Amino acid sequence: MRPRLLLLVCASLIIAAWPIGTSSQELSPLEVGVLAAALALVVAVQCALLWAIERYAGKAADAALVLLAASNAYHFAFVTVEAPWYTRVAMAGAFGLAVGGLSRANVRRQTVLLFTAVFVCLGLGQYGYERILPADAVVEGALKVNSDRNVYLISTESLHSPYAFRRLYDISDIPHINYLKDAGFRILDQGYSADMSTRASYQRILGFSKFLRTPQEKMSVFRQGNATFTSFMQSGYDVQFIYKSNYLDVNHKLVTHGYPGVGFYICDHLSPQFYYFVCLPKARKEISRALFDTDGSVGVKREIEHLLKRIRVAAKDPKPWLTISHVAYPRHTAMDHRYDNAAEVAAFRELPKTWLPDIEKNYRDIVGTIKDVDPNAVIVTFGDHGTWLTRGMDAAEPNAFFDAEDFVEDRYGVLIGVYPADFCRNRISERSTTSVIVKSVIQCLNGDDTPTQAELEEIRSVAYKDEFRTVDSIVAETAMTH
Repeated sequence: MRPRLLLLVCASLIIAAWPIGTSSQELSPLEVGVLAAALALVVAVQCALLWAIERYAGKAADAALVLLAASNAYHFAFVTVEAPWYTRVAMAGAFGLAVGGLSRANVRRQTVLLFTAVFVCLGLGQYGYERILPADAVVEGALKVNSDRNVYLISTESLHSPYAFRRLYDISDIPHINYLKDAGFRILDQGYSADMSTRASYQRILGFSKFLRTPQEKMSVFRQGNATFTSFMQSGYDVQFIYKSNYLDVNHKLVTHGYPGVGFYICDHLSPQFYYFVCLPKARKEISRALFDTDGSVGVKREIEHLLKRIRVAAKDPKPWLTISHVAYPRHTAMDHRYDNAAEVAAFRELPKTWLPDIEKNYRDIVGTIKDVDPNAVIVTFGDHGTWLTRGMDAAEPNAFFDAEDFVEDRYGVLIGVYPADFCRNRISERSTTSVIVKSVIQCLNGDDTPTQAELEEIRSVAYKDEFRTVDSIVAETAMTH
């Protein structure tokens, strides 16, 4: 193979292996296979183009190599980076220039191949290692549920608490809050999520028995079992988990009912530019139809329709049910949003006002159905995390735009509501988090609504910098250091 062609192939393999290695929880092996096929197709076409340029316009070959390598770096990897577009382009350009420099330096073929093999093996090795789970997983901390009341855990995407809405968006009249209060809910003014993303929050909510640290511990929650599923199913409950995306990768063998797979889901969270074409609507649909026998796209309306059907199933069944559902609406900031871009922040701050009517309608449909067909049920509704208005800030370090409390409310400040209003008043109280909310529900179903001081600290703690910390301690620590 000609030196430039070899460099293009090897550079493409290296840059494509990096995000796969860091995405063990996001990508299934089948999806990695799809990306590998797309990579092979793209690089084959590019090699043919570069060969033609070398043969018929030799002086342009070096420039073509730089451009192709930079383009691949952008589309295979840097398009997924949480940074402004110009930073992504700059990183891709630097990669392309580095490849061009290697071409001019006439690096030995054996060195290029060895370097490529090492980096590709590191990336794929990390992916494989993090997906390897113990053959016999033991679920710790399961609790007995001494109740036959149906329980509904309904989460909503990026939905803030009343306090966070006031502080970050200057919104105080919130239609869905008004509706929920009228419907008999107790709404916390300040509630907090277990973590800062949907997956991380749900891993901690479901696996409430211990603080999860390793990738294997986190992945095993959805694949091998967790304290929530085990507690309810061993107590005679059926369990259903309803979410329109494969993002959480829940093993349907762990539940009585799970939402059907929706195909090549990773494009839900990525730019259409990822791998040039695989996330374009038509390509995505064809991939999903060929490999998953589905069109790969499910809207919130369709998801809620399915949820309402399953609510009626649970209500009619003499056996008790735990129903967990995540409604993927509204949304958070895009990956290229920046906290220090005043125009972007101002523009995003206008969006929540436009979402409120739809959020209220969703709650009216879901809660209204539960109350109509299952009036004795316990309902806990919560946001999975905040809207990430402070995206780009690594921690609760104050700056010219946001202070530590802004960061905490933006990332963690979420709606928490409980029905009936008098259920679990002490364990789910102001400044509670969702970290052990399932544990609190079980204890209250068992007649224990008197938390100890140690339990209160646990109830008010979140995952921050890989530690379990109270929200107050995060803000206080930052205040002391500044």
